[in-house]
Amino acid sequence: MRTGSDSMQQTTGNLVMMRRMARLMKPLAGTEGKAILCGSLGHLFAVWSMMAAAAALIGLVADWPPLNGQWVLWALVAVLTALSRGVMAYGEQYCNHEMAFSMLRDIRTTVFDKMRSLAPAGLRDQARGDMVTVITNDIELLEIFYAHTLSPIAIALVTSLANLALLTWLSPWMGLAAVISYLIVGLLIPILSARPTFKVAMQERTAQANLHSLLLETLQGRTELAGLGALGNTRRRVGAATGQMLDARGRTSGRTIANDLVTNVVTLICAGVFTLMACHLGSAGLVNPARGMIGLVGFLSSFAPLIPVARLGAGLQPTLAAARRVFSLLDKEPPVREVESGHGDPLAEFTGEEAKAVSFSYAGKTDTGKTDSGEHGGRISVLDGLDLSIKPGELIGIQGANGAGKSTLIDLLMRFQERSGGDLTVSGLPIETIHTVDLRAQQALVSQDTYIFSLTLADNIALARPDASREDIEKAAHDACLDDLIDQLPDGLDHLLADNGSDLSDGQRQRVALARAFLSSAPFMLLDEPTSNMDALLEGRVLTRLIERKGDRTCLIVSHRPSVLARVDRLLTLRDGKLVEEKDAMSCAVG
Repeated sequence: MRTGSDSMQQTTGNLVMMRRMARLMKPLAGTEGKAILCGSLGHLFAVWSMMAAAAALIGLVADWPPLNGQWVLWALVAVLTALSRGVMAYGEQYCNHEMAFSMLRDIRTTVFDKMRSLAPAGLRDQARGDMVTVITNDIELLEIFYAHTLSPIAIALVTSLANLALLTWLSPWMGLAAVISYLIVGLLIPILSARPTFKVAMQERTAQANLHSLLLETLQGRTELAGLGALGNTRRRVGAATGQMLDARGRTSGRTIANDLVTNVVTLICAGVFTLMACHLGSAGLVNPARGMIGLVGFLSSFAPLIPVARLGAGLQPTLAAARRVFSLLDKEPPVREVESGHGDPLAEFTGEEAKAVSFSYAGKTDTGKTDSGEHGGRISVLDGLDLSIKPGELIGIQGANGAGKSTLIDLLMRFQERSGGDLTVSGLPIETIHTVDLRAQQALVSQDTYIFSLTLADNIALARPDASREDIEKAAHDACLDDLIDQLPDGLDHLLADNGSDLSDGQRQRVALARAFLSSAPFMLLDEPTSNMDALLEGRVLTRLIERKGDRTCLIVSHRPSVLARVDRLLTLRDGKLVEEKDAMSCAVG
């Protein structure tokens, strides 16, 4: 009973997924209509060409009325329909692929826009390899649906009805046999093959995403793995993940091969039965021999548009599994809704930020792994009644145990997350009403995770202000103590960095992030462990440069290093969801 219920839910879910994918095609409905028209005419021309050729041969070699003596006319019809078939086939393929690749372009744009709205807080639970799989392989698989599913189904339906009408006109018995054959091949086989294939297809997509995540982590951390002697264990993990992916892919391929075998066997059985029936009708005098022969040829050549539909039951399941993963990302709710111009308050300058009784909690997980956001438990509190006043020009330090909520506090101050309660204002304005673009212009973040793009060092720094002059970029690099790195690189600031800065040390990556913050000229800088990967001497130089170049900027530094916290104007400790101010920052940091 449970299996039947699960199968019904799976079938319903697949139908809902297909309808949702089809709705995205509305702007390209005209192109899809052209593909269906060309495809239907092409397949009908192919059938009619074979039937006309059979009529020409009968007229040439047999004295069967009413075809005797008319073979030239039927031969001409056969040639013309065959040539038209080629033109229509080209038109079908052109329109199908134009529509499919246009859809993939639009879906990728939608996915990137969604990821932008989710970042950064909404993507922290999404592995990088999983996201790479979604925006590459998963979206690429959708091409099967848009180019090889909707139009083939419509074409099979149109051509089957047309061929059925013609065969019924030739003989009602042939029409009855044709409708039964069409229903078996075009409807029954794809329905029966769809259910067992979807589960293994979903397992394959998940296994591939896990493998991609593991490979990315391994490549990015290969130096640390080698230094710790963990390459052997990592090789075993990659091997196991590869084995799981290949096993799932093998089972998916097995289902597809079985579906093809069943389709071919059933088609041959239907052809054999129809042939025997046509011979019987002809010998019993129930149908004119010429009509029976032409009907047989037409029936045998009419399966071409049905075969792709029969194979969709198994072949479409990986696409549906990929679509479910794509839409799962698109359905994620962003932690915050951006405020666009015209719908909120502009922010022209930064005059401070203030939090009063701010709290933040998130939904925990139940024993079953599902999110529980009910009022009776289930929510985990991180911040509770937190107060903080940040004034222009201050250098504030925040310390606290791991997991105390320091990074969460930065998320709230930058509105990457929405607070659960309390008031949070920037320059006297509620943070949730401020134009998001204006808010970002007033803030600069140096996070623990610095991403380096495959650009020159200068271009990586200029991400903070693309219109910055060369002189400004050089000054920002100098302020971030990058002079030694620039001297080491063959092309200096114009050196092309490797993917994600694999040719840089962690400390150098942190200094690139600081250079970006300096270049941004944002009046409020938030730094999360900005010197954690630097030695004491370099850290001292960076902090000295930060204080010297700070000017009237406001800086909030989250750190666990006493040497960093000893330089701040005010030191706050995050404990039990609240901030406690230390009276003597120097003594507390040293102690």
